[in-house]
Amino acid sequence: MTQLIHNITRYIAGSTARRVLAFAVIILLATACEHKPLCWHHPHKSLLKVDFAWWDAPEGPDEVTSMALYIYPHDGSAPSRVEFPGSAGGFIELYTGDYDFVCLNANTETLLYNGTDAHGTFTVSTGDDYILSGMNGRDGDFSDDDNDIKRAEGTYDERVSRQAEKAFGHGITDFNVHGDPGVTQVVTLYPNNLTIHYHIIIENIGCIETISKISGTLSGLAGEVRVHDNNRVGSHNIVPFPLVPTADGTIEGQFVGFGHCPETQSKSHKLAVYAITTEDDHRFFEWDVTEQVHEQDGELYVTIVVTDLDLCGMRDMDLVVDPWIPTDPIVLPMP
Repeated sequence: MTQLIHNITRYIAGSTARRVLAFAVIILLATACEHKPLCWHHPHKSLLKVDFAWWDAPEGPDEVTSMALYIYPHDGSAPSRVEFPGSAGGFIELYTGDYDFVCLNANTETLLYNGTDAHGTFTVSTGDDYILSGMNGRDGDFSDDDNDIKRAEGTYDERVSRQAEKAFGHGITDFNVHGDPGVTQVVTLYPNNLTIHYHIIIENIGCIETISKISGTLSGLAGEVRVHDNNRVGSHNIVPFPLVPTADGTIEGQFVGFGHCPETQSKSHKLAVYAITTEDDHRFFEWDVTEQVHEQDGELYVTIVVTDLDLCGMRDMDLVVDPWIPTDPIVLPMP
C-alpha cells in the first residue's frame, strides 16, 4: 500500500487533472483501509430454521394449531416472541450470538404465563376458581363465600384453581447462532405434553336417580408447570370438575391438570363429591385416592375409581342439616 501511494505521488507531478484524480484515488484507498476491518466486528443476521419434533408427544400435531417460540439472547437484550402457524416450525433471522429458547403451543385461551423474562422461570398456570364450579354452584343454592363450603379433610389451605388446557412445550439452552456464510442452521425443540388427563369413575351408587346436580374436586395437584423441563412447581391446588351419571349406572368426570404434587412437596390427594338431590338434600362425600394417583405417576392419562356413593341415607329424614355450610347447633325439643 505504501509503494502504491508513492507511485501515485509521483504521478501527481503531471497535469492538474492528474493531481485531482490522484488525490481522489488516495482518499478512496484511505477510507477503504480504515473501515474494512470494522465491518468484521459488526453483528450479522443469520437465517435459522426452527423445527418442532413431536417424538415425545405424537398427539400434538393433531391438537396444536400454532406454536410460539420465545427467544432469550445471552447478550442481555430483551426477549422476543415469534409465532408459527401449524405445528412444524419455520424460519427466522437472528443476530449471531448465544441464545436460550422456549416453545409453547399458542392456541390456548385460559392458561396464564408467568416468569416469561427468563427461560428457566417460564411457567404456565390457571386462574382462581370456585369450589362448586363443576355444577355452576354460584346460582343461589349455596353460600357466596367459598370458605363456607365444606372441603375434604386437610385441604382447606389449598388454592382452588381452574382446569388446565392441553399445553405442549420444551426449552433448550446455550444455542450458538454462528452466522457462517451460506449455512442455514437448524434448531430443534421437542415439545412434551405438560398436562395430565384425569378420569374419575364412581361405582355402586345408591339412589342415583335422585341426583339433581353433582360435581367433584381433586386436591393436592400442582398449581403450575415449568415449560422448559416439564417440572411441576407452585403450591398444592384443588381442581373442581363436573360429574355426570352414565348409562352404565356409574358417575364419571374428566378434566385436565398439571399433574400431582409440586416436585418438592408430596401430599395426600382427596376426591370430594358434592351432590344435590331432587329433594334438595345437600350431600358431601370424600375418598383418599393418594395411592391411585401416585401409582400412575408419569402417566398422561390417570384413571381414579372409587365406590359406594349412597344418596339414599337422608332422603326420608324430616330434619336435614346442610353438611356443606357450617351452622349453629340445632336443639330439638324433648317429646
